Amino acid sequence: MPISVDPESKPGEYVLKSLFAAFATMSEHKIRVIMAEPLEKPLSKSLQRGEDLQFDQLMSTMSSLAEYCLPSILRTLFDWYKRQVGLEEELHEYRPRANTKSKTDEQQRDYLLERRDLAIDFIFSLALIEVLKQMPLHPVPDSSVNEVINSAFQHFRYKEGYHGPNTGNMHTAADLYAEVIGVLAQSK
Repeated sequence: MPISVDPESKPGEYVLKSLFAAFATMSEHKIRVIMAEPLEKPLSKSLQRGEDLQFDQLMSTMSSLAEYCLPSILRTLFDWYKRQVGLEEELHEYRPRANTKSKTDEQQRDYLLERRDLAIDFIFSLALIEVLKQMPLHPVPDSSVNEVINSAFQHFRYKEGYHGPNTGNMHTAADLYAEVIGVLAQSK
């Protein structure tokens, strides 16, 4: 579903909305591609920096724009993230539990949903890393800084006894959130 931006909006608003429309569209496409890949393929292979020049340029543009409107970009990023996580929760909540499905089918679906969550975390943390680099140039309210910190620390929880196909992806996502904290620590 293409996202439309009102051409009558103010120039700065138009640029920001257009950038986020491109971000949402590209992220959605990346997530669909990742969901079609085998579970064994690490997310870092599909989402690593340098893998997709267009996406890397989009991240770079977000970083440059953050120099002028970092709080707005952070707020929009968090809104995007919450919508993505909300969609996933909906899938869990309304998922039919038919007795005809085998336990392995349900487990496979759970692994795929988990992979989707991790892909969202991966993309979100890459975007945070890029935009937070501008913190020395643009002040950010403490509430936004705390939201970044809380979000990052939620991903450091160790899942004791978990040995599923997404274990490596969980560690990679935690590493990226650690990098988010590192970028934040350089300016705060």
